[in-house]
Amino acid sequence: ECTNLTSIKIPSGVTSIGWGAFEGCRSLTNIEIPESVTSIEAYAFDGCALQFAIYGEEGSFAQEYAIENNIKFVAGVTFEEGKTEEYEYIGFSDGSLYITKYIGSAEEVIIPSAIEGKTVTVIANFAFAGCDSLMTIEIPSGVTSIGRGAFCYCTGLTSIKIPSSVTSIGDSAFKECKGLTSIKIPSGVTSIEDYAFHYCSSLTSIEIPESVTSIGQGAFCYCTGLTSIEIPESVTSIGDSAFHRCSLTSIKIPSGVMSIEDYAFEGCTSLTSIEIPESVTSIGTYAFDGCALQFAIYGEESSFAQEYAIENNIKFVAGVAFEEGKTEEYKYIGFSDGSLYITKYIGSAEEVIIPSAIEGKTVTVIANFAFAGCDSLMTIEIPSGVTSIGRDAFYGCRSLTSIEIPKSVTSIGTSAFYGCASQFTIYGEEGSFAQQYASQNNKKFVVGSMPEQPTTEEPTTEKPTTEKPGTTVSTPLVGESFKDTKSKGQYKVTSKQAVSYIKTTATSGKVTIPATVTFKGKTFKVTAINKGAFKDKTGITAITLGKNITSIGNEAFSGCKKLKKVTLNANLTKIGDKAFYNCKALTEIKLGSKVTTIGKSAFAGCTKLKKVTLDAKLTTIGDTAFNKCTALTSITIPKNVKKIGKQAFYGCKKLKSITISTTKLKSSNVGSNAFKGIYSKATIKVPKSKKVAYKKLIKSKGAGKNIKYK
Repeated sequence: ECTNLTSIKIPSGVTSIGWGAFEGCRSLTNIEIPESVTSIEAYAFDGCALQFAIYGEEGSFAQEYAIENNIKFVAGVTFEEGKTEEYEYIGFSDGSLYITKYIGSAEEVIIPSAIEGKTVTVIANFAFAGCDSLMTIEIPSGVTSIGRGAFCYCTGLTSIKIPSSVTSIGDSAFKECKGLTSIKIPSGVTSIEDYAFHYCSSLTSIEIPESVTSIGQGAFCYCTGLTSIEIPESVTSIGDSAFHRCSLTSIKIPSGVMSIEDYAFEGCTSLTSIEIPESVTSIGTYAFDGCALQFAIYGEESSFAQEYAIENNIKFVAGVAFEEGKTEEYKYIGFSDGSLYITKYIGSAEEVIIPSAIEGKTVTVIANFAFAGCDSLMTIEIPSGVTSIGRDAFYGCRSLTSIEIPKSVTSIGTSAFYGCASQFTIYGEEGSFAQQYASQNNKKFVVGSMPEQPTTEEPTTEKPTTEKPGTTVSTPLVGESFKDTKSKGQYKVTSKQAVSYIKTTATSGKVTIPATVTFKGKTFKVTAINKGAFKDKTGITAITLGKNITSIGNEAFSGCKKLKKVTLNANLTKIGDKAFYNCKALTEIKLGSKVTTIGKSAFAGCTKLKKVTLDAKLTTIGDTAFNKCTALTSITIPKNVKKIGKQAFYGCKKLKSITISTTKLKSSNVGSNAFKGIYSKATIKVPKSKKVAYKKLIKSKGAGKNIKYK
């Protein structure tokens, strides 16, 4: 974990490099190992720099080790560290050079193609990280690699020129470059790594080449300026939270994509449409949670996309394609079935009458945020074909005094008119949804058409008098949030019968999440715990789940460092990614009889977790699920488990006893290093029919040579 170490030379007297000696040295790009070294133990260089390489003599033990562990080896090349007025670097005897740190202060930087006569080939991990003053940068054509976090937190960076020679860009390379507006990925790059452009909030344009095959976890998360993106046909997977909280309005998934992971488009509140091809066979949890009110999936009849839409209560339209367009006043998405969504008003009129059709297509939806922030807008009339007004559609239109809503409108999103004029009035027909909405949201409603001129009457705090007695509707709306003081929680209505627990108001002690909760006189089942509901609540000591909860969201209890006891229920089916990550006081967990999935890093870093009981229904143990649970001594893997993720039990150094009951494991569904770093002389009990195959399999997944198999 010496994270700033960039290079090191081992002296010629050294014969052994120990267990995890340089593990987590994420900036370490080079190590020179002499011929005297004859032993290198496990994890010695785990988690080093993306471009990490071993330098040594031809035929040495170091070369043998590098080949066995799939590490780059360079024979006969030496290196030395150097420094100029602007750069710290490592120069190699083969004529190449790595920039390890920028120490200048210029706003505009052109990186030289060579320093001290050596060609610049690598921008190392974190080389320009945190350079606030940096505004523009140009990278020379000899560079082949941009390291992890190379330009992260360069908040003033507005433009960068990346040459075609670059073939790899590390994770978090441009994380939180909030001033970056556009970027072109070179054609040799094969992957958009995890969090590569995370929180690039001004990014409006990005060009992805056909060479890219995967978009990593959180790659464009919180790119709030990104309204559209073209994903090339070469891409086969879209990672967790890849486009979380982007401002995309529509997107087409290319025909090569097979999987869309958890939360991939969660919180894309303007996303109204997505076209999913038949190639997609896997869509993760909450992939489209919190998208536009009128969100719909478009795809082929009887496809997995249709199946997913039905299961998740999402509108599905078979075989309909769409395209984005623009007029002088509106941006829109038009569909081949003749309908049209207005996604953004770009005019400046005070009085607007929305047309019933644009480019021959009927206007049916006013999308999320479509008129948000239109300060000059005073009145607006909506045509009779419109059925939906999206979330925050007229948010902050502080001059908007009145609106006429037709009877055709059957849904209006949260905060649709929040921040409008204090004397705001809705006009519409008696008994319409508009009247119901006005009553529920304490808005003034007038039966009839809007007058030709805006009203000038004084604001009133009285309830509308135009409604007939008994017409007020108080039924909770799907999407509404509310707090319940008794259970110390905030909830969200997810269906007519259910709510999810989205945030706790408790800061310490024991918390019981109830089976049911009452809102506006109606009793709802509490069926889910949302992402991050208790995240970093370090004072919470115990959690009890109500009987109706079926899923625990990602990071739900992450960082609850004093959480000692968790009582799960019998109906729970899924534990999300990082659900109990770094719950360092947790000592025991017992899964219910319906749990089928343990998410990625669900219990990683639970250093006091001694006892884990897994039930027979379990099928999937996610990547790094029990990573570095250093107190865990034994575990039984049930008979229905068919997938164990990479590094699932990595670093469980006291794990002495493993019983494997399943016969469904094979190399393709057990991740790399799944058993690496367990107790060196552990005993693993396996089914008799699988003893030979499992011994080979488990060894290939990181188990040591002294493991005993029974």
